[in-house]
Amino acid sequence: MPIDVVTLYQLNFTIGLTMAGICFFSWIHQRDILGLRGWSAALLLGSLGSLELSLRTNSSPLLLVIMANSLVVAGYASVWMSVRRFNSGERGVRHTVVPTAVFVVIFSVALLAGTDVNVRVAICSLTIAILSLLAGREAFRGRMGEQLKSRIPTALALLLMACAMVVRAIFSLVEDPPVGDTTPFYDPTQGITLLVNTICVVAMTLGFLMMANERLRQHYEKLASTDQLTNLPNRRFLLAQGARPGGRACVLMIDLDHFSEVNRTFGHAGGDQALIAFARLARQQLRPTDLIARYGGEEFCALLHDTVQAEALQVAERLRAAVADLSIDIGGGQVLRITTSIGVAQLDGDLGAAMHRADVALYRAKALGRNQVRSADDETASAAR
Repeated sequence: MPIDVVTLYQLNFTIGLTMAGICFFSWIHQRDILGLRGWSAALLLGSLGSLELSLRTNSSPLLLVIMANSLVVAGYASVWMSVRRFNSGERGVRHTVVPTAVFVVIFSVALLAGTDVNVRVAICSLTIAILSLLAGREAFRGRMGEQLKSRIPTALALLLMACAMVVRAIFSLVEDPPVGDTTPFYDPTQGITLLVNTICVVAMTLGFLMMANERLRQHYEKLASTDQLTNLPNRRFLLAQGARPGGRACVLMIDLDHFSEVNRTFGHAGGDQALIAFARLARQQLRPTDLIARYGGEEFCALLHDTVQAEALQVAERLRAAVADLSIDIGGGQVLRITTSIGVAQLDGDLGAAMHRADVALYRAKALGRNQVRSADDETASAAR
């Protein structure tokens, strides 16, 4: 039984309008998700275009035909714009306006020139195919900067849409143009294309919502494991990572010397700048594979992977010297200088025990005058004597 094209257009309208409402409702409750409002607008434009297309007849005004097709094209252009905004935050309204304007000009000229309906169908189909392909490429390309698994099904849905439109354009160009007073829905490929369109619209919208949800989940996971001031991992993240089995490693317990005096002299704002400056310097001094976290207050803990204690002592001494040479401009002509004391211990499977030994070495360094590095082995040897 042939697929009723008018019914499919109306189905597209209903589904598009429903999905637009879902996306807009999601954006209302989570406005930080970029591109979600634009995607809602894209679905609204496409659904309105589908409604107008379902109402057209052979005697419909040319303006209605132009407007109906332009709304559908504007919807797909907005999809492209929304994915770009999701990826980069760019407010690229031109990515909707320019393709739509170009289409309106080309389609209007073709319609007014009396071009066969097959050619006009091919123009619409190829335009939608190009915009779908661009949006799918953008969704997939974003994986380089943000690994979201849901990007792949979203990109595939957009690619399937592009393929369906290319097929329809090819069939339109190879078919003979209609003769006589035929229905505007004569095209035999129109029904199956609309059915694929309906499926793809649902699939790519669900994919985009999954992308938004995945980004939110990663964002909240990062907030739960990151110190907001220094942007370093927090104690929770450190303990979770350190509990995982691995090779040899060393622990550094690091404390900024006389930090309460820093707060009294320069205020808590000055103390915050000192913590931020130390965190930035520490990241520069350590390897990318090493982990440094803010353990609490002015105390930090570093986990050096694939490192023996002799190497860890060299790293700790290099970090201590770099901190001692650090000058922090806190404004108003004031320069803040800090030093740090560091305790080092070998990690032998038990992170808590290694941190305790490093902490003992740290307090020994502070007792001996601060601004120095002490090893847990030295403290063990001292206790034995």
